[in-house]
Amino acid sequence: MPLIQRVLAWLIGFYRRWLSGRGPLRDVRCSFAPHESCSAFGLRATAEAPGARNAVGRIARRIRRCRDACLVSDGRALSWTPLHDRSPFEIVDEMRDDGEGAIAIAQMLRVRRAVAIWRADLASIGACDALLADPDAAMPPRVCAEQPIRSRARRRLAIFGTIAVVSAIVVGLLPWIGGIALGLVAIAGALSARTTFAQERRFELHRTWASRRRTTS
Repeated sequence: MPLIQRVLAWLIGFYRRWLSGRGPLRDVRCSFAPHESCSAFGLRATAEAPGARNAVGRIARRIRRCRDACLVSDGRALSWTPLHDRSPFEIVDEMRDDGEGAIAIAQMLRVRRAVAIWRADLASIGACDALLADPDAAMPPRVCAEQPIRSRARRRLAIFGTIAVVSAIVVGLLPWIGGIALGLVAIAGALSARTTFAQERRFELHRTWASRRRTTS
């Protein structure tokens, strides 16, 4: 295994040994593929991928799928990520290319099928049924309440803002360390903010769709 992939495997192993299940991560549970957690998948992807860039890509897409497998509802409208605007066949092809197992693929198809039912998309419902060899093997789609998700996102942004202020203070004392920390926090905060705002925009769009459908039905 090339050096970069060995380093990547070491970092994942460090996370599994010292961070997973501890501190702020103690209540984290995988609702997408509990048979193979994201960190376990990351180790396997690192060992099987032809290169470090390919391994990182597979791991990044798996982490996104954990989010994609959770639908959001306020009791009136259902919202989903952009993945479920794609064809079920495209989703399955990408997951197979990334080395995802049959259980994970079936679980994502169940979520995609729920979106298709909500949208009355008969073609996608049929495609999901054709691809699901054993529909009962996957867990029911997880639907999360909208308000707690928004609250967690805002708390996360507040934490990033606090850390950024502390890092800015450290810059005056230890310029190199503080500067690196501030840069990393800025990047993480910007990515988190982009995800949060994109989720809120999509939910408002799907809420509008649901309202129009109720009006015309």
